[in-house]
Amino acid sequence: MIKIYKLVLIMFLGIFSFSAYSQEDNLDVYLQEAGENNSGLQAAFQQYYAALEKLPQAAALPDPKLSFGYFVSPVETRLGSQQLKMSVSQMFPWFGTLNEQEEAFAEKAKVKYQQFLGLRNKVHKDVKVKYYKLYEVKKAIQITKANLDVLSSLRKITERNYESGKSQMADVLRLNVDIREQENKLEDLQDRMKTLKSEFNLLLNKEEEHEVIVPADMTLDTFDLATLRDSIRNNPELTALIHKEQSLQHQYKVAKKKGFPEISVALDYVVVGERQDMRVANNGRDVIMPMVGISIPLNRNKYRSMKKEKEYEMNAVKSTQQERINSLGAEYNNAEEAYLESERKIKLYKEQVQETQRIYKLLETNYSSDGEDFYELLRTRLMVLEYELKLEKAKAAQNMAVARLEYLTGKK
Repeated sequence: MIKIYKLVLIMFLGIFSFSAYSQEDNLDVYLQEAGENNSGLQAAFQQYYAALEKLPQAAALPDPKLSFGYFVSPVETRLGSQQLKMSVSQMFPWFGTLNEQEEAFAEKAKVKYQQFLGLRNKVHKDVKVKYYKLYEVKKAIQITKANLDVLSSLRKITERNYESGKSQMADVLRLNVDIREQENKLEDLQDRMKTLKSEFNLLLNKEEEHEVIVPADMTLDTFDLATLRDSIRNNPELTALIHKEQSLQHQYKVAKKKGFPEISVALDYVVVGERQDMRVANNGRDVIMPMVGISIPLNRNKYRSMKKEKEYEMNAVKSTQQERINSLGAEYNNAEEAYLESERKIKLYKEQVQETQRIYKLLETNYSSDGEDFYELLRTRLMVLEYELKLEKAKAAQNMAVARLEYLTGKK
């Protein structure tokens, strides 16, 4: 059974590895690296293997007992003196006890496997969220740089208009203030980018300075809210609790069977020496004595207490299941709200960017010719910047919401 479990897991990991590297997207490669390098995930994987090794232990009979005795003062019998005695005995638990023990440990191994899957899903979710934050900051840097280029070009126009008397010196000074502010924001974003790259590499167990490839653009992920709402019960945390409850059910049966007698089978072999003082039939014949024993479980309070213990533990697991369903449901609602909100914002900000850019082009043409509406021109340019940043932030927010929804529903 252990080999079957291990083979299934290796095949699963192999398929996942192949699918990861067949994707062109860098994110798939990072997810694969996180799965291979994350120390916590490796520890969970080893714990699952350790749990599988419990199965043959649970199904095994107690070790047989072998004893050897030497008669310092030989016991004289009709056939001769007893010199040596050897005994071997084997204890057998009540019928079905070992099978129930093996099933209990098999369910425990499944708990470890689901915990491994849950941790893997969490690591993937964390990698995705951090990756989308990197994208958001990268786009913010690009947009801010582009805006600085626009403001620098606008400053040249303003300076020319000032020289020709179409603009005031205050217009030039105001532009200088806005340019310095944008330069300061750019430095903050670049520092933020370094921090995020460091955090991202730590998730992959890499050097903090390792280069991270972030795409120039990002495909929006989607999530079918209508059909996958009930899939929250597929979350590995809940599945692990189900297997834990099943394990306790088998442990309860084991505790019940321990209240029944155990049977022992033994064989004694006695070496008998020959008598020298007379001749008798079967002189010096060794003695073989098979024996059957039975244990009598008289301490009933002990076994009743063992069963009660498992009943309480099962009730605790059921309560934990309901509590986790409620908390996962609340997390799902928050992620669903974030997903729907980001969808609305993406649609809105796309329209806002287009409209403000159109307005800015008109104002820029007028300002170049007559130097009028400077404040409106500058304000519109900053509005374009604001909506472009909000649009990219909303895109990242939608993909992060999808990553959380997939994690909550146990979707791979």
